[in-house]
Amino acid sequence: MNHLFVKPRLRTIAAMFWVMFLAMFLGGGCRSVQNAAYAPDSTSPSHSSVVTRASVPSSESPSVLSSRWPIRWGNNPDKPGTIIELDPADPLRPVHLSRFHQFRSTDVEYGDANQLAADMGITTGFKFKAEGPGSFLFIPNPKSESTPDPIKDSGKQRKSDIPDLAFKFVSATKIETEEMIPEVTATDDSDASGKTKIIVTRKGINGMPIAKIPPDEDHVELQRTWFTYRDPKLRIQGDDPLGTIILLPGMFGTPDPIVDALENYWHHQGYAVLRMRSHPSRFTESVVFTGSPEQAIHVAGTVADMNDERVAEGAYATKAALDYLYTKRPHLVDKPTVLVGMSGGAMILPTVYAYAPDRYDAAVLIAGGADFLTIAIKSNYKSWIDAITFDFDPDSSKMGSISDEQLTAFSQKYLQHSKLDAYHTATEMTDIPVLMLHASFDQAVPSSTGELLHHQLGRPERWVYPLSHELIFAGLPTQVVRIDQWLRKELETRE
Repeated sequence: MNHLFVKPRLRTIAAMFWVMFLAMFLGGGCRSVQNAAYAPDSTSPSHSSVVTRASVPSSESPSVLSSRWPIRWGNNPDKPGTIIELDPADPLRPVHLSRFHQFRSTDVEYGDANQLAADMGITTGFKFKAEGPGSFLFIPNPKSESTPDPIKDSGKQRKSDIPDLAFKFVSATKIETEEMIPEVTATDDSDASGKTKIIVTRKGINGMPIAKIPPDEDHVELQRTWFTYRDPKLRIQGDDPLGTIILLPGMFGTPDPIVDALENYWHHQGYAVLRMRSHPSRFTESVVFTGSPEQAIHVAGTVADMNDERVAEGAYATKAALDYLYTKRPHLVDKPTVLVGMSGGAMILPTVYAYAPDRYDAAVLIAGGADFLTIAIKSNYKSWIDAITFDFDPDSSKMGSISDEQLTAFSQKYLQHSKLDAYHTATEMTDIPVLMLHASFDQAVPSSTGELLHHQLGRPERWVYPLSHELIFAGLPTQVVRIDQWLRKELETRE
């Protein structure tokens, strides 16, 4: 069941068809199980030239560890943003901005910005920008009293669909330039010595260089992440909840009928369920990198910094949401808390964990991967997501391509610069039980990047399915009981 908007019934029917179809296939045990610390040589990552589990050592001082986390407006590393409560009964409508669409601020955005400034102790004047092209956010959805259309969002919710809590995490990042267009161009320019330099430039929307912001006021970019929460359904009044499940969905909150099913299952099993409605709003903001494959390696640091910013926001939002939940439901503090990530949610899960490792007791990663750069270039979903795009042939109408050798070099350079890619943060998940579900024919999150993630996690228990990305999720409701059994066993062992 969807808490924020009414999903089209046809999509639900289609999902139910696939679930029934796969129930026989998956239920019959057509999967391979690899116990912790075991993976056959044939499944070793294809990124063999960059594979290493080295990461930020746990012995580093807190000041060194904190330096990898991007600063948010207010410069408070312990409070990167604020929580704003929402009325659970007010439905919201999801909006995915196109690459060329600039969202116009409404009273909601002004209210969010002012509340953030007040909570962060900002007393000076400021200007803010709402989410840009490619962003994914939720806006108020006026209630409709008309008969619901089965293929349209009527804005109505059944009583059973209304969550117990709804809120959003709001933060902002200071910017030094304004009116940015999402384009980064790498161009060759030779100096007097004959050495080649690569210049990375940004242009304003009028094609001119971007003006500097006056020093007497802050200019910030607003960013938001929406959450809902459901109390556990307890069979006997006074029973203790089993713990808290945190659901991190795929891009744009997908696959929402499947996430609905998991939420409903764990809710009825006696778990509290905290659900991220989608990745942070700017996670999919469109950026186009333009340059030849040979030039690409020179923007690897820029790509790494950009991705670190995006995954860090997911970590900030999740911790803030959980801390807020504990103020509302203090009896959950001493209960286990489990991260469950799906697709893009599994890709950010290790970084969510690394930001607050003391908060989480177990993790389940479904069809995830490491090395965001490779995923962005090779995913068969890249045109649909359109978050980070590479135009390797700027002189033609086609986007061009990059060879395997060039991509390997590009990826290596990217991973050297990155601090928060799952490639690095996965190595820190050694203190909790971890389960992976892997689709060996995955092309959305290429299976090779899933192999890499498994390696970086230290090869925990993994269930491998000879399926595509879409089919592993279509059949996921048939596997949730097995996942829950694994989870209960692991958590009981740790008590």
